[in-house]
Amino acid sequence: MLRVAPDAQAARRDEEAVRRVAEGVLAAAGVRAAAAAGPALVAAAFAVQTANLPNVTAGTDTATGEPLGPVGPAPHLARSVERALAARPRGADLTGGSRLVGWERAERAVLDDSRDRLAAAWPEMLTELRICVAQVALLEGRAIDGFTDFATHGAVYVNRARLGASPRGLPGPVRFAEALVHEGTHTRCNAAQLSSPFLTSAADGVDPVRTPLRADPRPLAGLFQQAVVLTRCTELYRRLLDAERTTATPALAARRDRLSSDARQAIGTLRQHGGSLTAHGLAVLGECDDLLRPTAV
Repeated sequence: MLRVAPDAQAARRDEEAVRRVAEGVLAAAGVRAAAAAGPALVAAAFAVQTANLPNVTAGTDTATGEPLGPVGPAPHLARSVERALAARPRGADLTGGSRLVGWERAERAVLDDSRDRLAAAWPEMLTELRICVAQVALLEGRAIDGFTDFATHGAVYVNRARLGASPRGLPGPVRFAEALVHEGTHTRCNAAQLSSPFLTSAADGVDPVRTPLRADPRPLAGLFQQAVVLTRCTELYRRLLDAERTTATPALAARRDRLSSDARQAIGTLRQHGGSLTAHGLAVLGECDDLLRPTAV
């Protein structure tokens, strides 16, 4: 079950449920994947379910082995990027494409800095991320800024451009910390909804809606995850601003306000479709409201 405030105990339960499902799929198919774990294990189960059997054992990765650690290009991760590109809306700018790249030493240092900032400003979030996110894969190319794929659950994909400062003055480590919270929250939602759905079957009959983060209309399920992501990212910036005042403070405040506004927009749209939310989904929206309250103007 999802809690908008980080909850390590609930996250562990949900991640264990995902692992059991993946292992059950492989066992039912008579596939041995003793060497697979984390995203590679889920990728093997996905390959079995899609009858893509030649790829079942192609899940070797180059991860450091630490939670929330950098991972280099690997076949099962590359297939996720291919799926993400194929899912881009018609007319989307795919100039430059998107591909996996390895981590340079300086880029690993930014990742370390991002995790350190999370540890200082929001240690509970860092703890949950370390439970949910096994690997951080780096993308190059303008087509995709970041994404998750349940077929490689436990891996998050972030564009390397997020490692650098933004034109508006957000430091690179802060931008990447936001990306970790953003994609890690999608990962958390994906695991939680496996056993405790946020939406009822009625949501399937609702036309796609406008959302703050995507130009193309999205299903209610996508908007729901956006609401949780935006709420958590707003809280991240509130905590960063409380932690210290720097020359980047105006940029952090502007980002907090934008995220808060987008989160309230997402929640407002979801409230209009309250009949399509489960009791769990409605409870999560209430928690979003509570967490956003300190940023109300």
